[in-house]
Amino acid sequence: MNFAFLDQWEEFLPREAGHVISLMGSGGKTSLMRILAERYAAWGIPAVLTTTTRSEPLMGIPGFTLEELPEPSLLPEILFLHAGLDPQGKWLGLDPAAVDDLGHRFPDRIILAEVDGSAKKPIKLHHEDEPRWPSRTSLALVVMGTAAVGSPAGRTLHRFGQVFWSPLAGLNEWTVWEWKHQLTLLLGPGGYLDRVPADVPAVLALTGLDEEQDSIGLFGFAGEAMEDQRLPLVMFCALGEEKPMIRTAWRDDGDSP
Repeated sequence: MNFAFLDQWEEFLPREAGHVISLMGSGGKTSLMRILAERYAAWGIPAVLTTTTRSEPLMGIPGFTLEELPEPSLLPEILFLHAGLDPQGKWLGLDPAAVDDLGHRFPDRIILAEVDGSAKKPIKLHHEDEPRWPSRTSLALVVMGTAAVGSPAGRTLHRFGQVFWSPLAGLNEWTVWEWKHQLTLLLGPGGYLDRVPADVPAVLALTGLDEEQDSIGLFGFAGEAMEDQRLPLVMFCALGEEKPMIRTAWRDDGDSP
């Protein structure tokens, strides 16, 4: 499969306030959400960050509950809305319906929401009740960590041995995770992509590229992923703290993206 790169990685993002962009998956959702918020702020569109599950407090981004919000004129350019603290000090998530309401409550802002958790593992198995999608989601970013490839499944797959999923039933904890497993997790029945609402456009975001050495396997995987008509774009993300690097590839069928 042929693919090419957008001139600017963010060209596909909606540029109007009021959209709800939801991030699902594993391996860098929070870091990517912060980068998106900063890019929107640079366009003059302030951002509300939130979650429908739980989140670690984000350094440098003030967090509020809906009851704690200051006057509109005092709101920071980027803020995080949550439902309070759990006993571990994490921010509790909002109900998806409450996230839907944020687009109406803050019509001049973009809404960025994490809709599942992964315990800081690059890949995960989902429970049946997740992700928890806001119904107003207009774009889904499906995040997968490439750091899983080459590592034992039991160490890199969140909920290994806790959640049964038949397409990966043959794995044991020491099975080396390969690109074929990554593709099954993405495209298999009940996998990541099947969990995106059918009417919501999706973009795949591959993270961990600052440590990825198998470029042949990486681009082969991306090409196979883009053969699925639901995934016309793939983001290649190196989200290191010093200078994050992102490029977005599109399926080149001879037409414009």
